[in-house]
Amino acid sequence: MGFSPLAFAITVFISAFLLFQVQPLLSKFILPWFGGTPAVWTSAMLFFQIVLFLGYLYAHLTSVYLAPRSRLYLHLGVLAVALGSVAINRLIPPASLRPTGAENEWPLLQVLMLLGATVGLPYFALSSTGPLLQKWFSESFDKSPYRLFALSNFGSLLALVSYPFFFEANWGIVSQAAMWSAGFAVFTLCCGYCAWLTYSRNSQRLPLVSITSGSSISNSEGSAGGIQPSGIIEGPPSLFQMAKWIVLPTLACIVFLAVTNEVCQNIATVPLLWIVPLALYLLSFIVAFDQPKWYSRSLYTMVGLGLLFCLSNYTEFIYLASDIFNGMLGRSGANEIQLSKLWWLEAGVYFSALFCMLVVCHGELAKSKPGPGYLTRFYLTISLGGALGGILVNLIAPYVFKTFFELPLAFLCCALLCVVILYSILAQKRSPIRLGVFGFGSLLAISTCFYLFREALPDNGSDSASVLHEARNFYGVLSVDRLDRNTPEDMFAFYSGHIQHGVQYADPMKRHLPLTYYGQGSGCEIGIRYVQQKHAQCHIGTIGLGVGTVATYARTEDRIRFYEINPQVIEVANNTQWFHYLSDCPGKVDTVLGDARLQLERELKSGANQQFDLLILDAFSGDAVPTHLLTDEAIGIYSEHLKPDGLLAIHITNTHLDLFPVAKQLAQKHGYGYRRIYRKETDTLSRNYYILLSKDPQFLEQVADEIEDLPEYLNRPRSVPLWTDEYTNLTRLLR
Repeated sequence: MGFSPLAFAITVFISAFLLFQVQPLLSKFILPWFGGTPAVWTSAMLFFQIVLFLGYLYAHLTSVYLAPRSRLYLHLGVLAVALGSVAINRLIPPASLRPTGAENEWPLLQVLMLLGATVGLPYFALSSTGPLLQKWFSESFDKSPYRLFALSNFGSLLALVSYPFFFEANWGIVSQAAMWSAGFAVFTLCCGYCAWLTYSRNSQRLPLVSITSGSSISNSEGSAGGIQPSGIIEGPPSLFQMAKWIVLPTLACIVFLAVTNEVCQNIATVPLLWIVPLALYLLSFIVAFDQPKWYSRSLYTMVGLGLLFCLSNYTEFIYLASDIFNGMLGRSGANEIQLSKLWWLEAGVYFSALFCMLVVCHGELAKSKPGPGYLTRFYLTISLGGALGGILVNLIAPYVFKTFFELPLAFLCCALLCVVILYSILAQKRSPIRLGVFGFGSLLAISTCFYLFREALPDNGSDSASVLHEARNFYGVLSVDRLDRNTPEDMFAFYSGHIQHGVQYADPMKRHLPLTYYGQGSGCEIGIRYVQQKHAQCHIGTIGLGVGTVATYARTEDRIRFYEINPQVIEVANNTQWFHYLSDCPGKVDTVLGDARLQLERELKSGANQQFDLLILDAFSGDAVPTHLLTDEAIGIYSEHLKPDGLLAIHITNTHLDLFPVAKQLAQKHGYGYRRIYRKETDTLSRNYYILLSKDPQFLEQVADEIEDLPEYLNRPRSVPLWTDEYTNLTRLLR
């Protein structure tokens, strides 16, 4: 009987692909139910990490305490029940599980319960199958199972890249769920076939099949050497070895998540940029576990240390590089190229350093991997380390640190790890070259640690310090800066990560002036002035508070109602040490805490129709665009809260996305006419782009499009399907 390892490879690949694709699929499905993109994604990731650990724990316990035939039968039973679960609920969360009212006081618990009821068992089966299949493979073939681990990470990588650019772009959530369910059925059949192969081999007690084709594992090592030819440490693992199995994945997960937060929130606000660090994370597993020769200890360690040193002194390095670069090109003055303004350059250095450190962590992990007899314990501890890293960054760090302080701490640990590795290389065989490499690497590491701590420590309170306040919670890092102190342009600025969300003059005589996206001539101002001319008393709603700039337009008889999901934003806007838009407002101001769509929906159900004259949507300028606020169903909710002649002003300014085609489709679907208002940047006005929706013929007659200065990339015809809660896609909108 021929035993084909290809069946195991295909099954492992399908398992990993399904495992990674269901995460964004279900997270996106429940997004409109809970609101707040960071909260939903973080809670969902915690669920998947916990279930992954439980799956690995199950695989380990069954491998240790059950006979081979018994664990085969047990796992086939688990797969059958999981397949039945998928067939019944079709991976679609039932409406009965939708949270309402008081339950949302604990959104984390609600997300965990909902995902558990919908995909808990199938995800558990997929999680446990990876290590079990590798265990079965090692029992049937004279071949290391660790290349299957590399293959599984390739499957995860393909699922990650294909979801936003292929599946999400072409199918709605229900269709995606149906395809995933069909894929799970195929996976179950493949897994059953692998179980039959393993059972047949055990029943007939056949000798192990030796595979001598070109797919066999290479006996070559990384350039540093120092491990057995097989790359596997035989015998029971020591406590030190098991500690490495936990600590190294924990460090890798922390540095991966910390760099993702830093780049995507503080450096660049590019949609889908989070895919890059996650892809590098998966790729590092492939490099470390597929071929031992791919991991060169000295190369990745020294390059990684150099990149960490560069990042710890990035400002100095980038200005020096700019001087050299412009000098070579003969540029000066206004013609100089400002490398410091190129976000992709800084992000590229971060990603390069991240990849080197991930390969170092996972390469050292691969060097300590055990024999097949301890394979499930190995994967169990790896999953525990990954879960610990996720918990530390996503749940603990936001409540311990005011900034992304875990990033310099993670880089510090990586630098120390590199020194240990260099010392181990030197200890193997002393030579002048190795001694020089160790000395130079140690100097880089010490310098890096010094600069990392210098940058991470808070300002010392000197007059030159511009950061007045920093805070962090579930939704990210907020800061208040003082700009142009002791000048006529002295003002306070509010930032959420990299995005500026409002400024106000410090001078009491000028602080009534609206600035940034809301100044004179903006689409926001045009909408407000129109409804104020028409009504003696106006009710204005705003989704997104910022610093409350819109309140400066209110008259004594007007009411303004803000909806804001982040409680710390409300605290900043009401702090009169910095901002006075809300406190100086002559009208009545209400602030509602929570996701705007959920709050508006609940108000309708309770009979509290707001009857807005104007509703402003101002939540789309960042990288994590809350798509659930711009769907067919969401516009329906807003329309019910508007008066018959009310206006809906959608602020669609975004550096990387053209949101107008989406807004246009929604306007046409709901019977609105629309006007586009685009303004270039001036001294008191940021570049801003609004689309004003109305069913009022008088408004459409009086207000014309003002898009003379509209850039060409925002005026291209785009074919975009109607956004619904089932279908949204950002890739079609990228500039």
